[in-house]
Amino acid sequence: MAPASIHHRRRWFYVLWTCLLLLSLGALVLWNLPTRTDQASLQMGVVIPDAPSGARVQVWAGPRARCPHPAWDGRGSLGEAALGPAGDARLPLLRVPIARRRWVKDFIPGRTWEIVLLRVVVPGQPDKFIIYPLTLDIRAGLLGPGRKLLITSQSKWAKLRVEVPPPNGLP
Repeated sequence: MAPASIHHRRRWFYVLWTCLLLLSLGALVLWNLPTRTDQASLQMGVVIPDAPSGARVQVWAGPRARCPHPAWDGRGSLGEAALGPAGDARLPLLRVPIARRRWVKDFIPGRTWEIVLLRVVVPGQPDKFIIYPLTLDIRAGLLGPGRKLLITSQSKWAKLRVEVPPPNGLP
């Protein structure tokens, strides 16, 4: 009986590596497809006591990669509210989608709304911004299905950001 040729043995290695490659690609696809997408409720409250009169607050929420660029003009905002005489406002209830991975049940960053951006608009003045990362709230379970999270923030007018950083510079 003649020994198997080297080409015959190599063929088995090619089949093995092809199967491993297809298996890893399948696992990658399953890793990035959510097992479920839940809806969480988020209520934002803002208090800026020294804000100029006539100030309005607009809210945007979404994935970090789709955060509006520094010249966001308010298009695509999910809600708007006027600041009251005490500088407070309660924004409309947001339904935040949270896409969960299979196996580890962590959220998928590209398909989950993990950033909330507030734009404070005062006529005749440059816009100011407040940024809230929701990552820790999602991981801790505070922002999840069947729960309503209320975030109220108090800030001084002078401490607000004048421009939105690029997505890789967000908190």
